[in-house]
Amino acid sequence: MTFFCTLLFMFMVFWRPQEWLVPQLYGWPLLDVVVGVAVLAFLVEVREKRIRIPKGPVPWLLLGLVIASAMSHVPHTYFVGMIDAIADTWKICFFTFLFFSVLDRPKRLRAVARVFVVMTCVMAVHALLQKYRGYGFVGQRPMWVMRPSLEEPIIRTLFFGIFEDPNDLAQILVTAIPLCFVITKKTGPWSLLLSILAASLLVAGFLTTHSRGGMVAMAAVIGVGVLLMLPRRWFLPLLVVGALAALVMLPMLGSSMDISAHDRVVFWGHANQYFKANPLFGIGYGMFWQVAEDRASHNAFVLCYTELGIFGYWFWFAMLLLGVIGCQRVRQALKRPADEEQAYLGRCAGMAVASMCGFCGSAYFLSRAYVYPLFLLFAFLNALPLIVQRTLPEDHPPLINVKRDLYTYGTIGSVGSVIYIHVSILWLNKAGGGSGSAECGARNAEGELTVWEYVGVGVWE
Repeated sequence: MTFFCTLLFMFMVFWRPQEWLVPQLYGWPLLDVVVGVAVLAFLVEVREKRIRIPKGPVPWLLLGLVIASAMSHVPHTYFVGMIDAIADTWKICFFTFLFFSVLDRPKRLRAVARVFVVMTCVMAVHALLQKYRGYGFVGQRPMWVMRPSLEEPIIRTLFFGIFEDPNDLAQILVTAIPLCFVITKKTGPWSLLLSILAASLLVAGFLTTHSRGGMVAMAAVIGVGVLLMLPRRWFLPLLVVGALAALVMLPMLGSSMDISAHDRVVFWGHANQYFKANPLFGIGYGMFWQVAEDRASHNAFVLCYTELGIFGYWFWFAMLLLGVIGCQRVRQALKRPADEEQAYLGRCAGMAVASMCGFCGSAYFLSRAYVYPLFLLFAFLNALPLIVQRTLPEDHPPLINVKRDLYTYGTIGSVGSVIYIHVSILWLNKAGGGSGSAECGARNAEGELTVWEYVGVGVWE
């Protein structure tokens, strides 16, 4: 029952049926009701020993993220902000804990992948209807936008709820593409055909969004897909090399930025200045408006470490890194699978990492640090090592070494990623002609024309 409730929750978060499918339900606390039923079912199933409280660092990381969100307001003595931060982060972290707890067998991983793919395929159909018919479900129309590099406006499709933006829709469609190849246990010709058809539909839907951030996500998915075909021991080192290569290419991309892209880079430079002034606990959860007034951060990593500081960012990034490391260990442990189930788990681990890399690639350009799809991926990736560990011989070493993987690699990865992003922003600012510093903000405060005031008529990314 708990697992069914979590799938129902996924359905409602992704589709938001009360906003378009059943508008009579709009305003009802449906998600709270579903979670309440899930909690009751969870307590019953734990008592009957049908569900075991998962061991390992993930539950503690989720709790730590809630505490860190509250701590981000303590140095600023903002009590109301602390209470609001706990309320917001507790909901998403608690559901992630429930979801993580019920992902205890391969069959449930397949069910989650199927629900994920089916829902995104419906989104893709909606996008294609907007492009070729002019409107999608319940008459929703796409966006007409004008970009500086194009002489004519283009159509950009969108969905409902948290995906009511072309960039957000593109992100979730690309993220789901690798999961198309783990919706079936077997890898026969019919299974492969089904996976290819589903992936093709998602690609077609993605192309209607005209999202530049989505293109980054697609490049990440394709790149990881190529790495998955190479010897498994090379994967993580080559993944790091790929990230460094992307950093080297940034100055070339920065010279071709338009006004809207340059706008974001300026905000990121301002955010880095705020982070330097508040490195430990940040400026406070939900306080990014101090950096960019009423505009979004358009970078999940910058948003997270600017608001929560390195203390809170460590919990957030550690879940991401631990999931990737755990999935890679799964692939190495199942290099020679004993049966079809182990072969599926090895394939699932690789596709899960590809999905996460695609999401994170586009998250560099989107404010998606505290959204349910990302935390569902956190749970999915981190559940795989626990499931596989139970299938291995008792004398097999643990797939996750907490002291090494969490405290050592997690800390190095968190600090290193902040430095990586900071350097990338500096290079983009220099290439684009911006300062990326607090000095730029001071000049704006003196009355000079800001970047976003140059934006003309139309809707921009």
